[in-house]
Amino acid sequence: MRKSVALLAALTFVSASWLSAGAAENHFGDVPANHWAYNAINKLAKDGVIDLYGEGALRGERTLTRYEMAQIVARSIWNSNKASSVEDKGLIDQLKTEFADELDNLGVSVSKTGNATRVDKEDKKEKLQIDGHYMFRYEYVKNPRPISDGYAPNYGAGTAAGKVTERNHLWLDLTNEFDGDTYFAASLVAESMSGTSAANSLDVYQAFMSKKIGNNAELAVGRMIPDIGMGTLGGGAFNDGVKVSFGSKDYKVNLFATTTGEYYPPQLGVSPNKLNYRYADVLFNLDKDLVMSLAYRQDKDKLLYNAAAFGFEYKGIPDLVLSGEYAENTASLAKSLNGGDDTNAFFLRAKYKGANPMVVGSNGFLLEYKKADPGFDLQPLANPPEWNAPYNYSYRTHGGCANDLQGMEYGFETTIAKRTIFSLTYDDLERVSDGQDQSFLTASVFYLF
Repeated sequence: MRKSVALLAALTFVSASWLSAGAAENHFGDVPANHWAYNAINKLAKDGVIDLYGEGALRGERTLTRYEMAQIVARSIWNSNKASSVEDKGLIDQLKTEFADELDNLGVSVSKTGNATRVDKEDKKEKLQIDGHYMFRYEYVKNPRPISDGYAPNYGAGTAAGKVTERNHLWLDLTNEFDGDTYFAASLVAESMSGTSAANSLDVYQAFMSKKIGNNAELAVGRMIPDIGMGTLGGGAFNDGVKVSFGSKDYKVNLFATTTGEYYPPQLGVSPNKLNYRYADVLFNLDKDLVMSLAYRQDKDKLLYNAAAFGFEYKGIPDLVLSGEYAENTASLAKSLNGGDDTNAFFLRAKYKGANPMVVGSNGFLLEYKKADPGFDLQPLANPPEWNAPYNYSYRTHGGCANDLQGMEYGFETTIAKRTIFSLTYDDLERVSDGQDQSFLTASVFYLF
């Protein structure tokens, strides 16, 4: 019976429907790796029209979405006075035409002929920019795990208030660029979930200041979401500390030192043992279609995490993105919950196309296999797009889950109206520890504003 359900789901269901802050993957529709826009942007950067470093784009981690590319194009418009050659001016005009709809949603008006109303950069810097998204999500969980189920089992797939829950999620991003080298960014998130008042919250997921240092480094201080590697070791909120990043067009290094007190459920009160974390990752651009990653996460006492991961992302096949990651955790508590052995986790996924919120009728499909030993991700802090899980109402990091599960995920997403994406996912999972059915179904409506 489960095989027939899985086969049906393979034809109709897709990837994680809720968006993680700072999470690197989203639902905005990729610009293919071989798209001419990349060469155009690189040419403008080489000629000094725009500075790509620290702008959240073309850093080599992933293929850009159309929305992200439009942000770079907008900067080329603001700096069009630096385009001294006829070729560069022509490239800017072509980019205006290609990303006209996305630019319009960023407040840059572009006519059908490719002419643009120039945005005054200094005025834009003085204003606090606010955007974000709203999501309604329905969840059906086969075997929800209650809080009383024990320490380790509580932190896994199926951690929900009941078999059926509904979730409202409002995410506001606030940004303010003070000058070409300094900016402020924050994410304010309101959550509510049916069946429990403990799930109603208004939280600051991240709030930090960032300063560019020299030509290829950046320092950030405040609350951040360490999204490292391909997602297995990071993606949860509420990390307070420092980040240093540096790199070039061929590689990017991110280093974090943070503290978090979101160590156990808020029902138990404030944690007396805040965890001090060290994160690191290196992303390598091996060529235009292949990115490789090395990542590391450790708490000071090596209690929950002493983990390393190796991952990849390949985009050399038209309309298809292949990615995966393998990780090992040797922390003491993690091993004790896995029979004394080191804990491992890995995923392999294939994503075909993607729903672009600006293009009604665009859609995407996803197929993923994932497996994680008991004890691997106890907090849990994995990135939700790669490690989708039912909402854990007893835990406030709002990460995904890479703990005591194995099986397939199938998904489908489609743009039903401008800025509005509908998605379905079916996870055919079971617990590694005892084989218990951990399957769940989610359906969500996502609105970008």
